[in-house]
This record gives sequence, structure tokens and C-alpha cells, in this order.
Amino acid sequence: MAPRLRFSLLPLVTLPFLLFAIGTVGLAPGAARAGGVAITVDGGFDDWTGAAQTTSDPAGDGGSSGIDFRQLSIAHDQDFLFLRFDTTGEVQPDEQQDIVLYLDTDMNASTGYAIGGIGADLVWELGDRSGTFYTPAARSIDHPDIGLVIAPTVSATEFEVALARDAVPASGKALFPGDTFRMILDDGAGGGDRLPDTGSVSYTFDSSNFPIASTPLEIQGEGQIRVAGYNIEGDGLFDTDSSHQAALERIFSTIDAQVWVICEVWDHSAEEVRQVVEGYLPSGEGETWYALKRDSGNVIVTRFPILLSWDVSPGDRITAALLDPRPLWDRDLLVIAHHWSCCTADDNRQRQADATVAFLRDAMTPGGDFTLAEGTPVIMAGDFNLVGWRQQLDTVVTGDIQDEGSYGSDFAPDWGQADLSYSLARHPDARMVYTWRKDTSSYYPGMLDYLFYTASVVHLENAYVLETRTMTAATLNAYGLYAGDTFDASDHAPRVGDFALNTTTPAPPALAHGVRLLPNAPNPFNPRTTLRFHLDRPGRVRLEIVDMRGRRVRRLVDASLTAGDHQEVWNGRDDSGRAVASGVYRMVLSSEDGTLQSRPMVLAR
Repeated sequence: MAPRLRFSLLPLVTLPFLLFAIGTVGLAPGAARAGGVAITVDGGFDDWTGAAQTTSDPAGDGGSSGIDFRQLSIAHDQDFLFLRFDTTGEVQPDEQQDIVLYLDTDMNASTGYAIGGIGADLVWELGDRSGTFYTPAARSIDHPDIGLVIAPTVSATEFEVALARDAVPASGKALFPGDTFRMILDDGAGGGDRLPDTGSVSYTFDSSNFPIASTPLEIQGEGQIRVAGYNIEGDGLFDTDSSHQAALERIFSTIDAQVWVICEVWDHSAEEVRQVVEGYLPSGEGETWYALKRDSGNVIVTRFPILLSWDVSPGDRITAALLDPRPLWDRDLLVIAHHWSCCTADDNRQRQADATVAFLRDAMTPGGDFTLAEGTPVIMAGDFNLVGWRQQLDTVVTGDIQDEGSYGSDFAPDWGQADLSYSLARHPDARMVYTWRKDTSSYYPGMLDYLFYTASVVHLENAYVLETRTMTAATLNAYGLYAGDTFDASDHAPRVGDFALNTTTPAPPALAHGVRLLPNAPNPFNPRTTLRFHLDRPGRVRLEIVDMRGRRVRRLVDASLTAGDHQEVWNGRDDSGRAVASGVYRMVLSSEDGTLQSRPMVLAR
């Protein structure tokens, strides 16, 4: 859960509208007119075109805060006013800065807050997450009153802000009563910068309209695996309120993912979660649900067998599971569930980011505690609570570990020494990407939930954030959803992605080089069984027995072997010679070229 947030949006389509725009400073009402632009507020900025109106500000006139405004761009569509500005110094969008927006929306200098020759009807303090609206009396307002969203959610030197054009903040007075307004952007810190230095910036809306194409909610093709990350607030999966349960059932039925990463399962077991999901999504013939819980709050629920699992950072909420999605895919799939520390705990999140990269370095580098077969897809999902300083996001994407003394050297976390990719998919019917929204909180809607993935191996065919409050009636009706479902179910919306293997991705070494782990016999066994494997060529291999939590029980082979058939007998004892308990174990065969194969076996004493 995340009491503190931020948000983002996403560019749907960048439409090349050839509309002329002029940047203005302190012009008379109606003197400035710009064409509309279809903006998705995701912090990407690539959809800001020349149609936006831009005003520049001199460099070097910032104050002690480090904020030095250089440019303000303004645009709009049929629903929102968009503002884009830079700060030079890195700041957080929702705290620890004193940026103020002054908007004179009735174009009357004698009403509102007097500043720079205008009468600001709206005064919004971004860092305090609070505002005043003059009706003409001063009224305290909150961000939902003006539909404010801002991106990125993490710290940056450039931001996008959206304000709802149809907002009525207080006393029946519209935020934008006419087509023209004027504004000032100000750093309220001592000696802070102002844009413009004198006067104000004027802007006039035109009638631009940009229809939004609905994102389909079903998987769109064969051979795809749907992964959904969903923080269900406060053990809400087990909340017995009927409207809450009905909303969850509609959400689960609509998404129908093969892999779920469910966060905030505090007081229930993996089996209890599996049973609930089975109730929402009953298994058909030949299907079953598997579930895993290793940390204090995350549960991975999947249609695919769970081969191995690990605590990525003991004591933190990060669990990794190796799944077997065959025959859908010809290789294993590593899924990592995350629920990072909330709010102002930047140090904790940085530790969790460092630990994640260190885990991937170990997994992708031969000779570690375990080694993934090269080309194994990695997908990470969950609530990353990325609400503070950007370095935590940069660490996960680029592998830039901050505490190298504890977590080792930097490591590019995709195969081939590349960055991880992540989804910025929008809401099905809106140019927004936020996944957390709580209108009773002072924190802005924010993008806290992510899907990171190894783009060298897989790509997204379709993706979205299931936020029903921004869906059209037609889409809701088509899928049997209600507008309040996302709010009724949780403070987070699920992030959904449909992944497919890249057609140019080579098969894993296990298939290319003929390293095959064969079934053991007998199975079940007591107390010994014979493990068999085949090598098409000489090479160094390691054969180990691990328990279902991924902990090594016994190492049987760690040597260079000749090509051909090989076998080893396991007598049901660990490396110390102690007899192990009855249960399910896995034999794991790894080779120097990165191949990893495993098979389950049952010891029944």
C-alpha cells in the first residue's frame, strides 16, 4: 500500500496536427492562441509537438533551491490543459520544493490573488499538495477538485501537469469559465525563479478534439502469457464485503491472467489465495492453479508449475519463482514479485533495487548460487512504490547499483548487457498511466505499479492499467464492469501485460547443445533414486538436489564430464549426511554454457 504517491500518463498517439502556436508573455486576452495536442502525461514528453505554445526564461536566474526555470510549454485537448516545465535542479513532484502555479482563469486582475499584474483564481502549491480557489472568497481545495495529475511520479528535472478543463472546484464556479487564461510559474523559495520574469503568459483554447481509441482487454493472439500485478489493499482479497468481492470477481474475470502477482496478502497463506483465485477463475480440464508465498505479503499465483523459488532480499518483500510455461513457450520463465517500502523510505527502496540487480547478476552469470539458461525471460511485477528519488528506478532499469560494497558491481540486467524495459501502458479509455489513486489522500495519482521485462527475449503485444473510473460506458458494458470497480476493490489498479517471445530469440542452450536431464527412477522413491542425464559433448556440469524453496540439499556432481549418458544415485541425504524429510525435491542440472534444467521427484519415507 502507498499512502504517498505520484502519478503519470501516457501518449496514446502523437497526432501531427499542423497548428501554429506562438509563445507569449503578458499579452492581452485572446492574443495567444495555440492548437491542441494529444498528450499522455507519462513523463516521456515525446508527444509534445510544435503545436504547443512555448515560453522561454533566461538561464542562471534561479534561487538557492536549485530550481531555474528555462521553458514553459502549454497545450490542451478536449478534456485537459497540459503544462510542461523544466526545473534544472532535480526535484520531487509532490514535496520538498515550493513550486506554485498561479492561474488567472477569469482574466480579471481585480479578483483572486494579486501577483504580477494578474488576479490568480487558482493558486496551487505543488510541493504542499494544496491549493486555493477564489470564488471570489478564498476556498481551500484538493487535487481531485481540479483533476490534477503530474508526471513523472519520481524526481526529475522536467514535469508534465494536467488540469481538468471541466473542473468546478468550489461554489459552482468553473475552473476555466472562458477560452483564455493567463498564468505565472513561480519558485516560492527565497529568491526563487519566476516564469516569466515580469508579466504573465497568456493562452487560449481552441476546439481541437482527439478521440481516444479503446485498448482491447482480451489477449489478442496465440502463444502469449498474460501477467498481472495487483496490490489489493490491506488483505482485501479476503474482505467479505459483498460489493468489494463482486468488484474483485469482475476484475479478475476480465483480466484472466495466467500469472498473478498479488501484493498485501498479510495474514493468509498461498493455498488460501489459490482457492480464492480458483473461485474467481475456475480451472478447466487439464488446468490447475499453483501458488507461492515466501515473503510477508506477496503471492504468485500461476497456471504454470513452479520449479524453483528464492528470497531475493531476505526480510524484504521480493520473491522470485522459476515457472515452466511449456508447451506454450519452449523455455522457463522467471517471475519476480515486488512490494517495495512505501512513502519516504528512499534508503529502503534503494537497498531493494540494489538487491534485485545483484540477484539478476547472479542468475544471469554462470557460476553463481544458481544460473538461468541464457535467454530465459524475466518479468518483474508488483507495487514498487517508486514515489521519491529517481535513482531507485534508474538502478532497476540500468543496473546502476549504489551500494557496491554490499551488493557488488553494476550489472546491465537484460541479456546481452542491456537495460530492462518497462510498460507505460495507459488506461483503456484515457491518456493516463497512473496505477494508484485515492481521492481522499493529498498525494497525487501516481504510477507505483510496474511491469519490468527483458526485451531481448520477450515483447509486449498488448498492455493496460484496468482503471474503471476513466472507462467509457461502452467499454464498461462490453466487459460487464462497473465504473466504481477499481475503487471498490483497492486503492491500486491492476497493471496487465501480454508477453510474447521474440521471433528472433534463439532457443536456450539446453535445446541447442543437447544437454538433457532425464526422469529419475524410481519416483516416488525410498530411500534412494537414480538421476540420469545426457551430454552431447564434453563439458563441466553441476547436478544438485534442492528443496521446493530453492535451497540446496545435496551437490552430487561438480565436474567436467565426457559426452554421453551419465547417472548418479541420491540416497536421500544432505551434504552433511543427514537423512532429509519426506517431500517434493528437485534435481537441477546446470552447465557452463548457462543451461539449467530441473525435474521434480518425491521422497516418501
